[in-house]
Amino acid sequence: MEMATIIREQKMRHIFTVLAICLQLSGFSQGLFEYFKLTAADDGPEKFDRIAVDFTLDSWMGLPADVETNVASLGLNACWYKDIPLGKKSRVAIAFGLGVGSHNVHHNGEFVHETSGNSYTDLHPLSTTTEWKKNKFVANYIDVPIELRFRNMNIKPRSEDRRTKSFRFYPGFKVGALLNNHVKWKDDEIKYKVYNIKNVLGYRYGVTLRVAFNKFAVFGFYSLSPLFESGKGVELYPISIGVSWIRF
Repeated sequence: MEMATIIREQKMRHIFTVLAICLQLSGFSQGLFEYFKLTAADDGPEKFDRIAVDFTLDSWMGLPADVETNVASLGLNACWYKDIPLGKKSRVAIAFGLGVGSHNVHHNGEFVHETSGNSYTDLHPLSTTTEWKKNKFVANYIDVPIELRFRNMNIKPRSEDRRTKSFRFYPGFKVGALLNNHVKWKDDEIKYKVYNIKNVLGYRYGVTLRVAFNKFAVFGFYSLSPLFESGKGVELYPISIGVSWIRF
């Protein structure tokens, strides 16, 4: 009898524990939903972040074993967005944009165009022993990005209200058309540029993410398209990570 009573008490404790956990999870999920809810309490919505300038560190995924990129590979994106709130008091919006982007990668390799058989562009370690000062690849694009924008308020924080904290979470996608590309080389004696490296893909597309807290924002881009045409070049996938200046 005592054993049965003990078992019943243990079961009741387990039930109360599970109920407490469920209530905590329910409160957490409700708070998270409240944070990004579609209907905000304040009047609005206002347009957000219609101009974005990204300062990035660029690199490639899929590098050959003996080739490395330099951390000083600085890229730049500048874009204008049309911000469209999804509702009269919405904290969620969709944004379409138009901009330009420059992908710059300093590296210790050289592109070699092989013509035996099919046209193919490979990336080899530098064949020269000369000490070089600059060796970079540059590709410039015109881009059309789209972002799904989540934010914790639907009006811009006022500068006089220092207690207001603005948080924005913007996953997105962008496509771009290649404007031009070139390689730039420089050492103590010579400097030259080679334009239109063979077999570079004429477009790009990939996923983006922008996360902002007040006036500070970080940005990332991962290309789902390779740098070169399929089967005509080494499989390199551009990536960019940096900070953003976003206003208006």
